[in-house]
Amino acid sequence: MLLAKRDRRHNVFPELAPFRFPARFDDLWGEESLTARDRWTPAMDVSETETEYKVRLEAPGVSKDDINIEMENGVLTISGEKAVKEEHKEEKCYRVERRYGSFARSLKFTDIDPDKVSANHRDGILEVTVTKTEQAKPKKIDIN
Repeated sequence: MLLAKRDRRHNVFPELAPFRFPARFDDLWGEESLTARDRWTPAMDVSETETEYKVRLEAPGVSKDDINIEMENGVLTISGEKAVKEEHKEEKCYRVERRYGSFARSLKFTDIDPDKVSANHRDGILEVTVTKTEQAKPKKIDIN
């Protein structure tokens, strides 16, 4: 699959051009809408070995007490919240790029042992290890 960045300057619907913001506002708001900026989803990496899956969730500024990990019917759900802890009462804030709010990420597994899930939180990275069942582990078959 080939992914390409969307060119927002190309007007797909020219008849709607009067309702579009002029290009000079693109630097102010960027390519995201204002509502999209309010959402926060931490980046997640998933890897696999012969015996387990590793899920790494990047959540800087989120304490381990603010993260909830659940395993139900083969679905691993990691949820939590990054709360705003600073207030800028005497400052004029011109740009805020850090995102806050609640999040939830879910992954479905079919070949795991739900009793063998462990988690470690260090330096803003949450690492969840999910152990595979014996049936899911690869087996070498000898040829007669």
